[in-house]
Amino acid sequence: MRSSNLLLGLMALACLLVQACATEDQELIDQNKVDQMNTQILGEKKTDTGSYKGQPWATSSLNDSSKKTTSIGSITPVQVTSGLVQSSDYMVKTDSFLKEAMNNGFYVMSVTEFLNKTSADKNWAIVDVRPAQLYATGHLPGAINIPLSDLISQMGMIPAGQKVAVYCAIDTNAAFAVQTLRVYGDRDAFVLLGGIVTWQAAGMPVVT
Repeated sequence: MRSSNLLLGLMALACLLVQACATEDQELIDQNKVDQMNTQILGEKKTDTGSYKGQPWATSSLNDSSKKTTSIGSITPVQVTSGLVQSSDYMVKTDSFLKEAMNNGFYVMSVTEFLNKTSADKNWAIVDVRPAQLYATGHLPGAINIPLSDLISQMGMIPAGQKVAVYCAIDTNAAFAVQTLRVYGDRDAFVLLGGIVTWQAAGMPVVT
């Protein structure tokens, strides 16, 4: 019995020794691999191909000391052109337009108001700022077609000295046209609210 226990103990000790040796061998192998990699990496020499040649610091653009400074006396003042002055005038006109808009009902009038005004004063022009295709399908009698995108270049089509009623399929577009006419054309322009839809709703005719 005692021999059996001794034999089992020796076998267990042998297993432990084998396992320990195997572990040490593996650690040694791993360490050798690491050492080899370090030796390979550290032992490599960097090769300078000469493909990049640095610029001397004294003449480098990154060196602020190499930059020339301009004296205040040598700076030529910028002259204000007439175009800028003209632009400033339009800013003043736009400012006046915006400030007076509320007090003038935002330059909007209904079909009834337009009919009442034109019955007493015939000196009115009607401008349709819709695209030409829509104008051709039906428009107010006597209306001049100037698409909104062409308003500046074709503003001369509107007879001078006449008040202007502007309409479109979209009242916002008519409002843009009114502002343009008032600021850039010095024209007494108004939005004809609702355009051709409200015009027909009021029983007024359209022509093609």
